[in-house]
Amino acid sequence: MGKTFGIPSIFLPAAGPGQTAGITEFCTRRPQPVISLILPVLNEAPILAEALSGLPQASDLEILLIDGGSTDATQEIAGCFPNVRWVSAPRGRGGQMNAGARLARGDFFVFLHIDTVLSTAHLAALRQVLLDPRVGAGAFELRLTPPTPFLRFIAWGANWRSRLFRLPYGDQAIFVRRDLFLALGGFAHRHPEDLDLVLRLRRLTRVHILTPPVSSSGRRWLKHGNLRTSGYHWVFLIRHLAERLLTRRWPPMGQLFSG
Repeated sequence: MGKTFGIPSIFLPAAGPGQTAGITEFCTRRPQPVISLILPVLNEAPILAEALSGLPQASDLEILLIDGGSTDATQEIAGCFPNVRWVSAPRGRGGQMNAGARLARGDFFVFLHIDTVLSTAHLAALRQVLLDPRVGAGAFELRLTPPTPFLRFIAWGANWRSRLFRLPYGDQAIFVRRDLFLALGGFAHRHPEDLDLVLRLRRLTRVHILTPPVSSSGRRWLKHGNLRTSGYHWVFLIRHLAERLLTRRWPPMGQLFSG
C-alpha cells in the first residue's frame, strides 16, 4: 500500500468511560510479538483443548482468547495453556474481537474462528506478506472438514468468491495490519461483522488471498443441513449488501473504541 492510514501503528488510544467495562485480562508480559492471533469464543469447551493444542508457538506470535461469557469449562481449559492470554469481554463476536485488538501488541492482527486450523505453514505465509508494505489485509483459501462432496463444493465456491470479488468470510482467518485496522475503527458490533470489515477494507487496500488453505469445520452444515445452511448464508449476504446500498445502517467506521 505504501501509505499510512491516519493512525500510527504504535498508537492505541486510552479507553474512555464505558469503553472497556466488563473486560478483564489475565496475562504475563512477553517479548513484543509481530503477529497477534485473536480468537473469540463462547462455550467452546468440547473443542477448545484440541484447538489450542494445534496452534503454532513462536516468539513472534501472541495468542489472545476472547471469551464472551462462557458458562462451561472454557476458562478452566484455557488456563492450562500458559502461552494463551485469556480475556473476558461482553458477548458478541465483533465486540470480542475489538476487545482483543485493543489489548493486542502485534503489527498484524489475525482473527481466527476456534474451529479453523492455523498451522506453521500459514504462519510462514503471514510472515512473508508482513515483509511487503503493500499488503494491508487478506485471508486464506478455505477447506471444509469433513471433506464430503457437498462441503468440497461449498469450499470451492468460497475460494472462487474470494479470488474474484476479494470477499473472504471470517472462517478464512482474516488478517489486517494494525494501523489499517485502527484507521477503520475495527469491527462493527453487529452481524455480519466480518463481511462488513472486508467491504470497508476493500476501499483502502487490495484484500490478498493466501495459500495453503485453512481447514475449517463444516459443523454448521452437518448440524442444520447442507441446503438450509447454504441458503441462509446467501440470503444473509444479499440482505447485507442491500442494507449497505439502500440504508445508512452501516457507517464507514467500526466500533473499536465504543462501549
